Amino acid sequence: MPDSYLYKQLNDIKPSRIAVVGDIILDQYLKGEISRISPEAPVGVLDCLSDNLHLGGAANVAGNLAELGCKVSLIGVVGKDETAKELKKLLKAKKIETSGIVVSADRPTTKKTRLMAQGQQLMRVDREKRLPIPAEIEKKIAVAFELKIKSFDGIVVSDYNKGLLTNSLLAKLISTARKNGKLIIIDPKGDSYSKYKGADIITPNRLELERASGIKCDSAKTVEKAARTIIKKHKIKSVLATLGADGMALFSPKGKGSFVPTFAREVYDVTGAGDTVIATFAFALLGGLSPDYSARLSNHAGGLQVARLGAVSIGLEEIRSSLFAGEGSKVVDIKEAAGISAALRKNKKKIVFTNGCFDLIHYGHIQYLQQAKKLGDWLVLALNSDLSVRKLKGKGRPVLNENDRAHIMAAMDCVDQVIIFKEPTPIKLIKAIKPDFLVKGGDYKVKDIAGYGEIGKWGGKVKTISYKEGKSTSGIIEKIAGHATRHATRGGASRKR
Repeated sequence: MPDSYLYKQLNDIKPSRIAVVGDIILDQYLKGEISRISPEAPVGVLDCLSDNLHLGGAANVAGNLAELGCKVSLIGVVGKDETAKELKKLLKAKKIETSGIVVSADRPTTKKTRLMAQGQQLMRVDREKRLPIPAEIEKKIAVAFELKIKSFDGIVVSDYNKGLLTNSLLAKLISTARKNGKLIIIDPKGDSYSKYKGADIITPNRLELERASGIKCDSAKTVEKAARTIIKKHKIKSVLATLGADGMALFSPKGKGSFVPTFAREVYDVTGAGDTVIATFAFALLGGLSPDYSARLSNHAGGLQVARLGAVSIGLEEIRSSLFAGEGSKVVDIKEAAGISAALRKNKKKIVFTNGCFDLIHYGHIQYLQQAKKLGDWLVLALNSDLSVRKLKGKGRPVLNENDRAHIMAAMDCVDQVIIFKEPTPIKLIKAIKPDFLVKGGDYKVKDIAGYGEIGKWGGKVKTISYKEGKSTSGIIEKIAGHATRHATRGGASRKR
């Protein structure tokens, strides 16, 4: 499935109201350097340089859904401690509704502390209580869920096996969801899936699928056999299996299963990848995409997650940007370009903007664009439409139409995005994209460049780059015309003889 198609589908997804029920975790990352050995024991000393807190477990699923534009309610249990206060601050910042979170004085809020140095995890320290929640807490969770069920479009259950999701509570959640006609998607844990009986969709990874089915999943055939065994045995409607480097596989009782190839990325950290997958799948499916396309989109989002450090939410604009940077077309309109640029700025990426006719590409163009790309991370090329080229260059131009020119420019590695504009100047695009650098050829005076008066308003700069001397489209056209004239003259003289 081309990424360009998925990109178009993003605009049709309607954000939903989703409840996330599960084990709430706070992730802490202590990052530093090790340059000495402790005098107390033969271990390295971590000089801590930063201390970062992130949502984890069910809270991270909720965070991902919020980043995708959904209205999210989080239901679970936390302790009466400072960790719970820190968690709620993070949830409030993402506008996640927390009235369904029950406080228990008998258990701590689950907190995972990771010690990091030189980009590697050295150790993880867990502070938690994994015993099943007591009956009174379970009742409060069930009541909170039942009171809110009609306001949800769907439910995501995130099981981290920390004691919240007892067999009896899961039975109540699934039963209540089905009675109210609400889709319930579960990220499972453990070796027995009988507790998930009646769920609409579960999302096990390969190891979990093997343990739950008792089948070694080392081929497409055995993966399908394991999934269908679980579907039949536990009356689960569908299984979305995450298979690491082999992508994903989606199965339902009827019809053929579908395998989604992996979205190739360098794997930096798998923490939170499962949360991203189930959140994106739920967002897409409840928002109107088919199960197959929802799986493809969640597979893409999971690929972005593993290239990041820690359980960090993947937003809609980051997915949008990645889809265009992949197999899809780089040729976009102003609305799409503005959205992608906003996401890039949020991730502290530098945006470079240039514009021109780019008719009959020559080495001077290539050298110019390569130099422009070196100024930042993302090069946006605004291309004059055919009408505007004729006004600038006269009759007979452009030689190539705007569609051909756009796709030739998009094929260049140094160009990240192409936008065709019809206005006399690209000032409207510049205002929408807000680039860090506005670039034109060295034959322009800086103050005469369209956008010069605007770019300083957001801290941008104007740069000029000289074209390679002796290289121009007009020169090429004149040379071709000269060759044609001489050829015609010689041909006429030959005929006279």
